[in-house]
Formats: sequence, C-alpha cells, structure tokens
Amino acid sequence: MSPVLYYVFVGRKRKIGILGGSFDPPHLGHIAVAEFVASKRDLDEVLFVVANIQWQKAVEREMLNPDLRLEMVKLAVAGKDSFYASNLEIERGGDSVTVETLEALHDSDSEAEYELIIGADNATTMSTWRRSEEIEKYAKIIVLERPGIQLSNEDKEFNFVILDGPRLDISSAEIRSAIKAGDPIDHLVPKSVMDYIYQEGLYR
Repeated sequence: MSPVLYYVFVGRKRKIGILGGSFDPPHLGHIAVAEFVASKRDLDEVLFVVANIQWQKAVEREMLNPDLRLEMVKLAVAGKDSFYASNLEIERGGDSVTVETLEALHDSDSEAEYELIIGADNATTMSTWRRSEEIEKYAKIIVLERPGIQLSNEDKEFNFVILDGPRLDISSAEIRSAIKAGDPIDHLVPKSVMDYIYQEGLYR
C-alpha cells in the first residue's frame, strides 16, 4: 500500500516536518531537533531541505558546494526512519526562498500537512523573509525556544507553535572552526559525517 493510500485508509493526512538550512555541516543538534519535534508533533516524516544559496547568509561567507552538503545530510539521516534529505532547493537553483519551497511541496502533495521547523533566532527575523506573509498558507510554523532569545510583538504576527526543545549548544560555525584548529568533532556530528569531512578534506 502506498503512503498516500495508507493515510487515506487510516483517515488522516500525512504530517511532514520541514527542516531547512545550509547544513554546513549537518550536526547532532539538527538530528536532535528533528527527533524532538517529530515526537512532540506526531510527524510522519521530516524533510531536511538543503539550501542552494541561503540568501540571508550569502554576504557573510561562501558556503560549501550544495552537492557536498546534500551528501552529508544523506549520511546524517541514513538509518533514521522517516528522515529524508531533500535536494528540492538545489534542483530549483538560485536563492533558496522558504515560501517557494513550501509551494512546491504543496503542489506535489496537497493532501499532506506541512510544519516548518525553525529556531527562535530565525523566528525573530521571519518578518524580513521574502513573502513571509504567505508562509502560513502552506505550513504551520514550529519554533524551538532558545535561551536568551525573546520573541517581540512584531514576531507575534505569526501564529507560532512554540516548543521548549533540546538545549544542545552546537553550531556549524563551531564545527568548521574546530576542524581548522585540528580539534575533535566526534561529539558534534554523526560519525558518518565526520568520516566524510575528513575523507574529502572539507573545511580545512
């Protein structure tokens, strides 16, 4: 029985979480967030959508080639039931715009329910995102609280579902710096991702 037919049979829509980002590189924090939200929100699957060009960060630094980042995400989610790496934004090319991704997903499966997973830091800037006012047409917005970040009244124009998620102090920037310094990263990324980074000589 196909997934769509199964959910019709059981009388409910598929719930799909969308976790987008540069994943430069993906780390254990990304996996922990996806597992936490999937459990709390009863998600049937989570798509890790790899950004082609993350326009908000493009002026800060040059990101690793998107195909390499996609490969690392595939390694990170391998063996994780219902977690999938998506190349949707890479295939589309150009800047990665969240609402365009949600539109494309909705067009491909309008019967599914989508939930966009973001951190509180991203929630505070959502009003500056391109066509941000259209996002809730396609998805609920799930926000993971972070220490020291308060949502303002302006942010509350969105109907956020706020969760007090896992507090893992891990960032991709920290991992890149550790690699350059020759420090260990085995406690920060899945082993498969670590092996790939070393094998390909990334972030040196």
